[in-house]
Amino acid sequence: FLFHAVDDDESEGEEFTVRDGYIHYGQTVKLVCSVTGMALPRLIIRKVDKQTALLDADDPVSQLHKCAFYLKDTERMYLCLSQERIIQFQATPCPKEPNKEMINDGASWTIISTDKAEYTFYEGMGPVHAPVTPVPVVESLQLNGGGDVAMLELTGQNFTPNLRVWFGDVEAETMYRCAESMLCVVPDISAFREGWRWVRQPVQVPVTLVRNDGIIYSTSLTFTYTPEPGPRPHCSAAGAILRANSSLMASNETNTNSEGSYTSVSTNPTNVTSSTATVVS
Repeated sequence: FLFHAVDDDESEGEEFTVRDGYIHYGQTVKLVCSVTGMALPRLIIRKVDKQTALLDADDPVSQLHKCAFYLKDTERMYLCLSQERIIQFQATPCPKEPNKEMINDGASWTIISTDKAEYTFYEGMGPVHAPVTPVPVVESLQLNGGGDVAMLELTGQNFTPNLRVWFGDVEAETMYRCAESMLCVVPDISAFREGWRWVRQPVQVPVTLVRNDGIIYSTSLTFTYTPEPGPRPHCSAAGAILRANSSLMASNETNTNSEGSYTSVSTNPTNVTSSTATVVS
């Protein structure tokens, strides 16, 4: 459960306003199931001392404290765990101490902090028998070199030798170093975009890890192919088409003897520059 402080005069309902600040004993709280998101009715958190709930305690709530959850506006009913089920338990007043109520072990709760991690994966070749955990996590990418010999270093956790790096739908040659490091060869841009050198626009592809049994682990990282700065190279095929059109226009002008002018288009041969790659996380 996650629990949140709410105003003491907060009415019962599916929606509620969370109160900022530290939670103290005696405050009204809402318990929310971390799995289903369902919230329990309004509760008052009370400090527990020797199987009794203290009605007048108001110090801050801390981890590892024993506490009890009184159902607000009820006759001494407390939240209780009994045989893996949550039930209501009615406390007994202390005859000699009116500021205390006696509860059982099931109504005494311990506050601890927890960590939650969520991962996504896909069974690309159908269901597998091997566990998908531990899940490999890519934390950063580092580009080494450029052009035809660009290498990408992946840093993270839980890497294994049976993982391969993929750029979009293209598998890269992968080298396993250790559980925290992998190296791969950056595929040529032509694998993703034909004629990319004429377009001269960045191309971004996702980086994923694929296990040898088809389990695909997504990452939040992408790789961007970026053209080098400079003049756009001319395409010889496009130049030939333009020259043919220009010649046709000139022929039409000569046959009709009409006045007019046209602009001839020619191309200057230039060398295609190599591309560089950058990493975008």
